Amino acid sequence: MRRTLMLLATALTLVAVFLLLHLLGGRQYVGALSGTREGGALGLVLGLLYALAWFGAVLLAPILLLAGLAGASLQRAPPTRRG
Repeated sequence: MRRTLMLLATALTLVAVFLLLHLLGGRQYVGALSGTREGGALGLVLGLLYALAWFGAVLLAPILLLAGLAGASLQRAPPTRRG
């Protein structure tokens, strides 16, 4: 049960970090990674963080979410005594 909650919490955290960076305007600095935008060092860092958060939210979060849900559905209930 603990592993299942950890997978679900990690997936939700990845999505939350991506949404936070998106709301902070990190998307406009992704161009700094290819050298097409000027943003200085802060723009480069924000663009890199946004790109990593995007990959985490799009690629890792669904896998972790599905693994957590599958783990939760496959857990066995403790056996009950029939009297």
